[in-house]
Amino acid sequence: MKFIKIVIIIGITLALLFIFFKNVNFNDVFQIIRGVNPIYPFLFLLGSFLQFFIRAYRWGIILKPYKKKIKLSTLYNFSMIGYFINFLVPGRVGEPAKGILLARAENIPKSYGLASVVLERLIDFFIVIMFFIISLYFIKSNNSVFLNQIKKIAVFLLPAVILVFILFYLVNNKRVFPIVEKLIGIISRILPDKIRSRTVEFILHFIKGLQFNLKFVDFLKLFLASVAVWLALIPCYWILMKGFGIKLSLLEIFPYFSILVVSASIPTPGMAGSMDAASKIALTKLYNIPDDTAVAFTILFHFLVLALWIVCGSIASMVQGFNIKSIKNIKKVKNEMS
Repeated sequence: MKFIKIVIIIGITLALLFIFFKNVNFNDVFQIIRGVNPIYPFLFLLGSFLQFFIRAYRWGIILKPYKKKIKLSTLYNFSMIGYFINFLVPGRVGEPAKGILLARAENIPKSYGLASVVLERLIDFFIVIMFFIISLYFIKSNNSVFLNQIKKIAVFLLPAVILVFILFYLVNNKRVFPIVEKLIGIISRILPDKIRSRTVEFILHFIKGLQFNLKFVDFLKLFLASVAVWLALIPCYWILMKGFGIKLSLLEIFPYFSILVVSASIPTPGMAGSMDAASKIALTKLYNIPDDTAVAFTILFHFLVLALWIVCGSIASMVQGFNIKSIKNIKKVKNEMS
């Protein structure tokens, strides 16, 4: 089974890399990269590095009900260890692994550590979708059929995302949750008797898992920190685009970045192929960027992202006392997850 999984991942990666490199002149691509002023990659790295601390601060808010105070440096280190594991092991294993490793170090239940990571990803997903939908209307008309189709879909998605945020807050309100529970029970009556009880149990268990038990002020801090993460990171890509002569407004690149984030969830090694193909397609289809420029930009930012993961992850591993070889042997962490 493991062998089949590896073959599938390799197959997906190779297929996506083929799409990425298709119709590309490699001499032109590397000539474009060599022509980029070093100040742009430097600013990209600096901004990307700073947003890790915002993520760490947000993670601390999520974990507050389980442990009131965890050092920001500790949260940052385990975040970077998670990214480093993602680079070393395919399948996005670093996400749950960082939760388990932090829980072990801070003496909190591992289930809480895992839950905090799941909540992080859910919040990120909804924030990115919200940015994506809103920003679509700031892209200048460029006769892109792809863009026009996405805009039509966005009309229906935006109210749905807003509703999810409202429900997300309501299920964290002790007074409201019993009402939500009753509503789920009423709605479930349309289901067949055989699956009704199990379905209701699953939905309620999932909703309870989303409960933060945070005060309104902390909930607000969580939302603002989540927005700040992306407002800190997205301009990094906008600045790097300047180095390639890609003239887009800051708001215009939000849809591109949203597509990038979703593609990064595909479990390829180091996001190879998945993020690359998505980046090329988005740049060429949304903004009519030439293939060679799109590929050159993608190669450089992908290299910078991985370099940051490796350097910061290695340092964080040493600070927390983790041996690189022990991190590679991630099977132990997988066993704890099961």
